[in-house]
Amino acid sequence: MDTNTDSARLSETIDELETNLQTSEINLSVVASALRESEAQNIVKNNIITSIASGLIPVPLFDIISLTNIQFHMIQTLAEHYEIPADNINKSLITSLISGSLPVVSMLGLGSFMKSIPGIGTLAGSGSVAIISGAISYAVGQVFIRHFQQGGTLEDFNPDSAKEYFSEQFKAGKLIASDLIQEVKQRKQDKLSDAGTSSDSEANTDTV
Repeated sequence: MDTNTDSARLSETIDELETNLQTSEINLSVVASALRESEAQNIVKNNIITSIASGLIPVPLFDIISLTNIQFHMIQTLAEHYEIPADNINKSLITSLISGSLPVVSMLGLGSFMKSIPGIGTLAGSGSVAIISGAISYAVGQVFIRHFQQGGTLEDFNPDSAKEYFSEQFKAGKLIASDLIQEVKQRKQDKLSDAGTSSDSEANTDTV
């Protein structure tokens, strides 16, 4: 009787350990997935900042060429991050995805064209292209993060099926790009203020 009881308890203990082990594996998988996505979002954020900078290039069309190259590099980096072969990456993936959203293409083209107008046109064009470029990087990044997380590769990516999601993410990307630009401006203002405060303190010390 005692032997049967011990066997039952041992069996229960083993079952409990197996359950705990399965739970731990699931939790580890969730954490690993979250960390991988967090790193992927950091890759996208860095490219958003680079895209915003490219949007400030004062020469029409060069900003668009630069943006295309940035997207190409970002997709390649994301593919490597998700351990997906990036040998067959083609720039047509980017152009097909972006050109599928006519409003985005129109805004980008108009902003770039405005740079050819001396003075106010250059400033307005640079500002609008900077935001649009950042938004495009965000949207493209989100599209490929989702695609790779679903097990997709560069070979089976279909730009047409991603156009609706791209448009949704582009709207969110404009807000994110605007916030990043404001953040950079605020940091510059803070540095100038700190520099001014330091200069005043040194002047007061010299006076004393």
